[in-house]
Amino acid sequence: MSEKDNLMPGKHFPASMTPPCREEILAELAKYGFEAEGDIRLIDTSHDADDIRLNYIIDKKWVLRFCNAPDMAENRLLEMNRLIDRYIRFGLKCPRFLTDQQDVFFHEWTRGSVDPRDRLVCYLAEYIDLPTAYELKLDPETEEEVWMEVLDSVAGFAEANRDVDLSGTFGMYSLFDLSPFDIPLGIDEKQQNFNSLCEELRKIGEEALVEKLETKHTKIREKIRSVYKDLPHCVFQADENLSNVLVDENHHMAGLIDFNLAGTEVIVNQFANLGGGFKEEVEGPIGAKVRMDYALASYEKYQGRMLKIYHASPLELQAIEWYSWIALVAGWPQVCFFLDGLKKETLRNEILELLALLAEQE
Repeated sequence: MSEKDNLMPGKHFPASMTPPCREEILAELAKYGFEAEGDIRLIDTSHDADDIRLNYIIDKKWVLRFCNAPDMAENRLLEMNRLIDRYIRFGLKCPRFLTDQQDVFFHEWTRGSVDPRDRLVCYLAEYIDLPTAYELKLDPETEEEVWMEVLDSVAGFAEANRDVDLSGTFGMYSLFDLSPFDIPLGIDEKQQNFNSLCEELRKIGEEALVEKLETKHTKIREKIRSVYKDLPHCVFQADENLSNVLVDENHHMAGLIDFNLAGTEVIVNQFANLGGGFKEEVEGPIGAKVRMDYALASYEKYQGRMLKIYHASPLELQAIEWYSWIALVAGWPQVCFFLDGLKKETLRNEILELLALLAEQE
């Protein structure tokens, strides 16, 4: 084993299983037509025995991934490669998925066990030797500059690829059209988040507030439902957080990784989910109006920047306001903030007041 190799899985990898050794990793790489002699580094993002994710970076050229519950199939990787090619033509560095000599992406890997739990599936992708913005732990000012470049790229990509080669797989922000992760529950994530919030409010006796929120929520969703199929769509990488944004030596955005959540999205809904927030990092009370004003100012700043690049129709400009309200009241980070705050004596009243402001927002 090379002294540079680091093949020890993390704490979530099941102790009952033996991960691939160096020789086995290189043997799988050879099946794709490549040979390596340098170091291998493991990034283990496994969750548990039912969700194993071993990512082997080989020679800083390839990433060989082993998993036991792939959410993708051959046609899905073909679809993502078409999208990745569009991003590359747009000017971003993005890793493509690679096939073997028979044009097959996925290989089954096993040591001969008949137990299906001991079998893994592997697939190969390019590796781009650049750090992510998250890995660099940038100072707040530089991080904000990178985020602005991300927003510019999203808006520019949407402008260039409006309604181009739309995918039947929908993004995680989609309302009504279900993403792969929504299908088991039969409702979109935002609806699920909103239901969880209302359930918690009912538990603490806030029935009147729930009624106001539900009335507003239903009204806005019906407005969106009446127009969303006619709004321009685009296929996005769909998870443009700083842990997926590659940066160059000058700390400028250079590319994107992790296309697993890529999917078709209403363009202005994508924009609505890339701004806002209630200063969730401030855990002490600062006032509901302060939080609300911050969120609205954030939307105005970020969306205003994107809408200078993306030329939205009058209907899209109206719809983005509806989508933004849904994102504020039912987005995953926001709902987590609400639910956590409701459990704290110091924040409960502030959260309730903030939700009341959302229910009454014009």
